[in-house]
Amino acid sequence: MHKLVVANYKMNGDKKFFVSVAKKINKTKAKDTKIVLCPPFVYLPFLKIKNKNVYLGAQDMSQVQNGKSTGKVSPTMLKEFGTEYVIVGHSEIRCNGETEQTIKQKIKLAIDNQLVPIVCVGEKDKSSGLEELSSQIQSILDAAAQGDNVVIAYVPVWSIGTGELPTVTKINKAVQVIKKQIKDKKLNASILYGGSVNEQNCTELLKSKIDGFLLGGVSLKVDKFLQIVKVVDNV
Repeated sequence: MHKLVVANYKMNGDKKFFVSVAKKINKTKAKDTKIVLCPPFVYLPFLKIKNKNVYLGAQDMSQVQNGKSTGKVSPTMLKEFGTEYVIVGHSEIRCNGETEQTIKQKIKLAIDNQLVPIVCVGEKDKSSGLEELSSQIQSILDAAAQGDNVVIAYVPVWSIGTGELPTVTKINKAVQVIKKQIKDKKLNASILYGGSVNEQNCTELLKSKIDGFLLGGVSLKVDKFLQIVKVVDNV
């Protein structure tokens, strides 16, 4: 299983920034780590990737193939720009009313179009258990078939942008829940952690049983992002 580091740039950056990102990322050498870059849709054409370890991803997509969906982007549109991954179920979209049914549709449609879904799961409240996580994992199982490629990003909502982190023990409990639930389905799954990751705490977080990170704010600081890639690659 390859290690994986995903950059979610959210609604940030401009053409100049992403041209610069491509130049730096193309020079990056990694032994066994895949890097996935997820810019806003309009900047996908400016990430000219010439590095076999680097892939393009999208931050979201429609749950339908085409039709009357003003403002939405379909998987076939994404693939025209060389996109190979797509983030699904990010908490910022869930909190705007996205349902588990819609997330299931997106996961299935992504897989049907040879896109690897990066499915975000995680509890909202720090004090809550992992029952919410289990429910979200079930959506993946309902949408994916045996052997499908899926990335599962454990992103506790309470940790995003707060500087608060779960312990390695808590992350491992979440990983255990995920692995137990997907075991019988035999998915080809990588498990990432996301939420307040930076170049200082990534080494400690990698003591947990994860395959890499889904990164937000630190992705905008390209040199620090690449520091994290290096740490992951050397673990």
